[in-house]
Amino acid sequence: MEKVRWRGTPGVGDFMWALNSSHKYAYNTGERVNLEMHWEHDEDYLHHPQDPETIIQRMEWMHTKYHRQDDVKITHVYNSDLFESGAFNNNQNKDRYYFDSEAYKPTGSPDNNWVFKKKEFVPKTKKIVMWTPHYNKESPRSWKRFLTSDDWYDIIKLLSWKGWILQELTYRTPIKEAYKHIQECDFIVCYDGMWHYIARNFAKPMYIPSWEGVTSYNTPNTIQLENEYNQYLDFVTAQPYAQQEVKDFFGTGGEDFVPNLNRMKNKAHEHMKRIERFWNED
Repeated sequence: MEKVRWRGTPGVGDFMWALNSSHKYAYNTGERVNLEMHWEHDEDYLHHPQDPETIIQRMEWMHTKYHRQDDVKITHVYNSDLFESGAFNNNQNKDRYYFDSEAYKPTGSPDNNWVFKKKEFVPKTKKIVMWTPHYNKESPRSWKRFLTSDDWYDIIKLLSWKGWILQELTYRTPIKEAYKHIQECDFIVCYDGMWHYIARNFAKPMYIPSWEGVTSYNTPNTIQLENEYNQYLDFVTAQPYAQQEVKDFFGTGGEDFVPNLNRMKNKAHEHMKRIERFWNED
């Protein structure tokens, strides 16, 4: 059995990255994985007093939805100092995991392509799901929040279609509710973070206003900004150009948005073809 030690954080996306990477390693090698999660805190820790469940509870529940769940065994180490401290440590070169086989560098990008159980895929409904960074306890990196609260509100107004449900999620949405909304929605508009790995494992059509390469790594099913705004000298200079690209993408939210919505759906379909093969290769 391969042992993988992983740095735990309050982020759902971080533990799903660990699960996806561990499951794909097990699939690639035919070897079961002991995914050992290292947490800076104890088992009952709540990152925010209003959190509806602990990050441990979220991870354990989420794993029940994974295809070939038994390939990966989760264990937890609490109050660990194995990794560099700080839940949102901004050191880009910090170690994030250790594979005993040294299959991947601790600062690298493991193969993370995986999928939920086939039975979890249900018919979609007339529902649009959104989440923004403006309810987070900590502010995300600047490139994740170049859209202002007003910008996001404008998108919400544009997508408030008659006969459709527009469901906004926050980090304090209970995980079962967030999962269900994403599971049955038609498409998603969001910032890069929070619930994005659930959308990835469902191959949902997504639009994420991001210019970073990590977005395509974490969510290969998404359409993102077309221009590389990190070419600008600073964030302030880049911001209005990126904001305008987002406005142009949605247009009036009506017929002129349809071509881009179709692009989103085509990109998601391409990802679905990549992941559905795992169901057929047991």
